[in-house]
Amino acid sequence: MKKSVCLAILLLPALYVCGQQVYVESGTVISAFHYRNSEGESLSNLFGSNSFFMQAGYHSITKTNRLNYSAGVSYSGYGASGSDSTLGNYFEWDVRYIGIDLGLDYEIIKKRFTTGALSELTVYIKAAISPEYMIQGTQTINKDVYDLAGVEQFRYPFIFARGGAGICYSINRTISLYAEYMGGEGFPVKIGDRDDKEKLRIASHNIGFGLYVNLPGYKSWR
Repeated sequence: MKKSVCLAILLLPALYVCGQQVYVESGTVISAFHYRNSEGESLSNLFGSNSFFMQAGYHSITKTNRLNYSAGVSYSGYGASGSDSTLGNYFEWDVRYIGIDLGLDYEIIKKRFTTGALSELTVYIKAAISPEYMIQGTQTINKDVYDLAGVEQFRYPFIFARGGAGICYSINRTISLYAEYMGGEGFPVKIGDRDDKEKLRIASHNIGFGLYVNLPGYKSWR
């Protein structure tokens, strides 16, 4: 703990020199499960669900003009539901993941307004990768609820690769508001039997709204 505090103190001057921003974001996750059983058969009548996500971190410029990077932590919910008409069963998954988000965004449009208060409008494209690990999950079959902790399909971390775009508007020299869409898929980091045909992928569409707060020394216009 003491080492972490000392490291944070040492990094503070570097944060100011780089001119970083901190951000918080929240929004809706539209997710879907793509599942194949041990015989390689996909599960029919499987539908996605809506949940939510939250994330926070820092965002900063790079040496390349208009190219920025971000790093943060996230808390996301994913789910799916379905039914088996033959057996008359209803089933539903509800899982929660915590992740580390690493992203790069490129500003394709950037316009500064100087009438009244100084403000900027930015449109950007973004790519991100996020290792995520399940911290909570349940499966409901009819009225019975089961804990997913230790279940093979959810035991391993997932790597999510996403791409999207967003728009950001700075309302003053300190605060900016943004809206962002990111879509992609998550794949389990599973080391085991290559002949195992049982597979699970999670597709997600994140629609979020966030807030940037500029730290002292931040210079966005280059």
